[in-house]
Amino acid sequence: MLINPSLSKGSLTIAICAYNEQEFIREAIQTTLDALASTPNLKTQILVIDDGSVDATSEIVLNQIRIHPEITLIQNEKNLGLGASIQKAIQCAQMEKFIFLPGDNDLPLSTLKLLFRNAFFADVVMTYFPNDECRGRKRYLLSSLFKVIYTSSFDLYMLYVNGPAVYPTKLLQELKLKSTRFSIVVEINVKLLRQGLSFLELPSSRQVGMLGSTSASFISFIEVIKVYLHLIYEVHIKSNSKYTKRPSRVDFEFEVLPK
Repeated sequence: MLINPSLSKGSLTIAICAYNEQEFIREAIQTTLDALASTPNLKTQILVIDDGSVDATSEIVLNQIRIHPEITLIQNEKNLGLGASIQKAIQCAQMEKFIFLPGDNDLPLSTLKLLFRNAFFADVVMTYFPNDECRGRKRYLLSSLFKVIYTSSFDLYMLYVNGPAVYPTKLLQELKLKSTRFSIVVEINVKLLRQGLSFLELPSSRQVGMLGSTSASFISFIEVIKVYLHLIYEVHIKSNSKYTKRPSRVDFEFEVLPK
């Protein structure tokens, strides 16, 4: 496991987004709390966004709030999509930094510890996934093509453009975001990094893979195209003067600890 021995000092809003995640939401919350226990200097705000679930997701979260009153539940009356839920959480964020996590507990405890401990080592602290084989050949090829298109179109050379990341809240709240679904991740990354922010990439691993994934649906595919065309227009034409800078990579040495 890779761990930076220096603990973060600052504040972080954590948004856990869930839609019909009754099987995983309790574990997702507990994993987050366990990771925070190893970062005692980090002041946090925890939001759980139930995106119109029709299962027991909200009831489970409410039970967790009775045990952990520091958690706040935000409920959408109907399913609005991941992007819309994240946008709502961004507007409710009160801390210096912001991160949104999947409600299916896809990120392991070690990854959350890394993200929380290193949240302030760069403007944007990102993740990448060496174990993409768990998603299957088709999904891996689609993800690789997606990465090549975005990195070449926007001159952003990173290992993964769609992973969970820690962002500066104030700059996030200033963005005008178009996506209402999963494309919001790459939209945020492009619009922030093309303003010349610094970024750090941390290794992660997937736990869930394709189980319960909706990001590859036809509706999401249509949105991917729309958001890509929107970004081409916004970054290269309409607001070109705002997005002319390339991001700077932060080099970082990790302490390798025995398993």
